[in-house]
Amino acid sequence: MKYFPLLILIALPMISCSENDDSVTENPRPAEKDVYAFDYKSYAVQSISAYKGPSGQKTSPAESYLKHYWSTYQEPAWKKISLDLKNNSLQLISGGSADLTYSMKIEKDSVFINENNGLSFIGLFNKSEASFTLKRSFRYIKKMPRENVNALTISQKAVFGDTGYQDIFGNGVFSNPLEMTETGDDIIWTNVDYYYKNL
Repeated sequence: MKYFPLLILIALPMISCSENDDSVTENPRPAEKDVYAFDYKSYAVQSISAYKGPSGQKTSPAESYLKHYWSTYQEPAWKKISLDLKNNSLQLISGGSADLTYSMKIEKDSVFINENNGLSFIGLFNKSEASFTLKRSFRYIKKMPRENVNALTISQKAVFGDTGYQDIFGNGVFSNPLEMTETGDDIIWTNVDYYYKNL
């Protein structure tokens, strides 16, 4: 009996501490980034397609052949890219007057920009690796003068995304390779990936 009051005195602080609701809850997830700043690292040619007149024959040129058409395809026009997830914007940064800013949309890892009143595929965003792949396509089309048309037609441009057969034939100068009937008729396109890493 003489130990009973002592036992109560020892148990009292334990009871009062066990009902303390002032515990601090820690958030194990770090805050997600809203803005990514990417720096250019390297490039890779994904494909080269070429057709030559007078028979529209498909050829398989080496990468070195591209320098005849685009001397700077190995270097992107933009050395940095800023991706703002909060404001849904993408900025291509050259460090000069060629800087461009687009509103954008991301679907899974694909990035689309609002361009020419529609969405254009521009590249891939890997959030877990904090990397960005800018997709560029270079196109060259030359149609020699014909018997009834004396005009020489040359089109050379770079676009975002990838180019395929269906983007060249049936959409303009030639409907198919068989229409490349003159010596000098020339079509070449290449798809190039530019790799960027988070700073």
